[in-house]
Amino acid sequence: MDSLPSYEEATTGADWLQLAAPFVATGDWRRCCLVSSHFYRHFAARLWLDPLVTSRRFGLHPNDDLAWYRRFINIQLKSVRLSTRALVRSLDFRDFAVRASGLYSTEASERAISESFRELPSLFPRLLCLLVDGHPELNPEALIKSEPGKEVDGPENALQLLDLAHCPHELTSRYFRPRYFRDLVYLDLSGIPGSVKSAVIASLKPDCLPELRVLKVRGREMDDSTAVILFQTFQRRLWSLDISENKLTDACINALIENCFTALSYRTDTHFEIEGKLTNPRRVGSITQGPFQFIEESDSSGVFNHPARFLPDAPPYLHRADQGDLQEWQVVRSTGVGHPRDDSADGVRRLLLKDALSNTVSSTGNVNQQIRTSHGGITHLYLNGNRFTSGGIERLVKHSLGRLEHVECDSCRVWSPCLAVPKSLPESLQVYGFFDTSHLLRPVFSSNLRSLRLHHSVVTHVPSVTADGLTPLMANIHAETTFRERVQLAYPIPFSPDMNPRVVSLTLTGIPTRSVGPLISTLTRFLDLASAQQQAVASASRLSAERGSPMLTGLRHIRLELEPDYSDDSPSLLLEGNGNFDDILDPAGDTIQGGPDVPREISSRATQQPARGASSASTSIPDPAVAHEYLHLPENEYLNFRVDASESWNGNMFTIPVWVGSGVPGPQPAVNEYMVNLRDRRLHRDVGPAMPNHVEAGVPSGSYIFYAAWDSMVFPKRLPKIDKTPRGLVRDVATAIKEYRQQTKGTAKHWPGRLELVRMESGRRYQSSDYWR
Repeated sequence: MDSLPSYEEATTGADWLQLAAPFVATGDWRRCCLVSSHFYRHFAARLWLDPLVTSRRFGLHPNDDLAWYRRFINIQLKSVRLSTRALVRSLDFRDFAVRASGLYSTEASERAISESFRELPSLFPRLLCLLVDGHPELNPEALIKSEPGKEVDGPENALQLLDLAHCPHELTSRYFRPRYFRDLVYLDLSGIPGSVKSAVIASLKPDCLPELRVLKVRGREMDDSTAVILFQTFQRRLWSLDISENKLTDACINALIENCFTALSYRTDTHFEIEGKLTNPRRVGSITQGPFQFIEESDSSGVFNHPARFLPDAPPYLHRADQGDLQEWQVVRSTGVGHPRDDSADGVRRLLLKDALSNTVSSTGNVNQQIRTSHGGITHLYLNGNRFTSGGIERLVKHSLGRLEHVECDSCRVWSPCLAVPKSLPESLQVYGFFDTSHLLRPVFSSNLRSLRLHHSVVTHVPSVTADGLTPLMANIHAETTFRERVQLAYPIPFSPDMNPRVVSLTLTGIPTRSVGPLISTLTRFLDLASAQQQAVASASRLSAERGSPMLTGLRHIRLELEPDYSDDSPSLLLEGNGNFDDILDPAGDTIQGGPDVPREISSRATQQPARGASSASTSIPDPAVAHEYLHLPENEYLNFRVDASESWNGNMFTIPVWVGSGVPGPQPAVNEYMVNLRDRRLHRDVGPAMPNHVEAGVPSGSYIFYAAWDSMVFPKRLPKIDKTPRGLVRDVATAIKEYRQQTKGTAKHWPGRLELVRMESGRRYQSSDYWR
């Protein structure tokens, strides 16, 4: 638990029937209602909780849904007492009357359910949840024309969960002004036609929805300006926000950070020995990188082997008995045990109905604090299917100050105006992935993180690559060989389970269907690391068994989302052939030489245009005869770099020593590449602290580097030619993972968690009318 129970909760025993009722079969509920008033109080609430779900459990066939519903609403409810109708707390239409039947032949029957919405508040005066996600016929406009029902006792009731996702009818901008929506906690408006901007201005705002905490607006064609208005309108009232599948870019990230996250940090130095700590010795930073914070490691934090790393935090202690929750200024990270907070429609509905069954939900909206609490801002954020860059997402995680619990971003473009992309690469080349992200997922940065859904490159170091003229198989081969080697050169530390034992669920997206080997190896290696973590958790649990204290569970759920099969797109590449595959696995020409010397002091106001093909040094192939030639002739290994006030994190100009290397090729290939890139003055930009990836690659700990010069080494100088790929070298990823699981079953290497392999539907997103709308 994240907080200690109250005195009343700790001393009051539960009703025995309340404990037994969940185990009674649905078919016996009606008979149990006849036993006594005590039984009626428990089982009538379950019987009437959601008539649509209950009728299905009692055997209602989907073809008879509409006929049953019309009879239920128009005839049967007329003879039902108001107190009994008040037991209805949910109506879930998501799987009700969606199948075509003979009754759909008339327009009147098609309008039957929609027209009934006008009567819902009076028919079911304590209705909490209404779900119509994806229903082909329902028009919720009738709800705003309804009259509030007469309450059994207490004030007027209002909905608390409304799921209108993918409704085919456009809602008026003033839709949420009626008082019937004033207590909404959960609202899903995804995939609905119409403008979000006009709705936010007119009624989708705290004045009309003061209790709203979970908002989903996927697929609404929102641009950055509309998103900024949305962020400014709700500020820190929401704790879950889904803005996936829109047209958003990095331009809206600053507004998201400023408006939707508390300025108080959840990061702490208390766990330095286990997790390390953040330091900013010069107290400086930039707008793009934020504060220049280093990770100061203890003897154990950098290798993730502290014996107490699986112990959870102690729950916060409230000194006052009448204080139900922490105050806004009291910031304490979660304990890390228990299930992560569920913000799905089913999860929120489950909590609301659980409270309804225990008679703790009142019509005034005082429901479970797990749903209502939001004073610190967003904890669950969904950014899938937008136009963000990896740098923008990394900046967002840094500035969230450890508040995020669940993050989703299925793909991000690796791009920055500072990067140098060789001219020899295709102009249409696009690279997607997360490379320098592993340290940001550690508790020292992401203190509350529990679950993730990210591009698979955060684990595999294999990006997604697209370009005109490249078939999917060719692009994946380049990604898995040429680009993977470049990524591993610059960022040698991928994310592993032990980096954050608080993370219990990880979804990896965009995994290619076929692999030439490295991708499969990294995925199976990750499963090995997850297995080793579970063995360590089991060992720690045995040692703490005498205390009876809970332990962090570690990673228990892994979901691998495979892309659609592309074999039909490039059949010639799967045929037997004599192509030189060694050239693909070991491409040449990744170092360069030549160019002007580096000036000894420069400003952050250096040339601001993109650096694609910035100099001849960026595209030339090196001559082995001059491999030991000086790359530049610095007076020392540091260069004084001035950051202007307009680009400074705190608005003050400052000068900082940036490490540029010795100028002589050494044993670290990444450092050599970095020194070569520094010959282009336009890469003397985007200064930041050296993170664990940089230090592992050879940068001195505690140094500052030019991120533009470092990140540019991800791009190869050329793409090797691929003629034909022998069929035997290309393996099906899903088959390989299944075979590996079968081989490790019954051994110490078998990971005991839940592994999902999901093959995404071919063209599911791109063939959708919503995608092209």
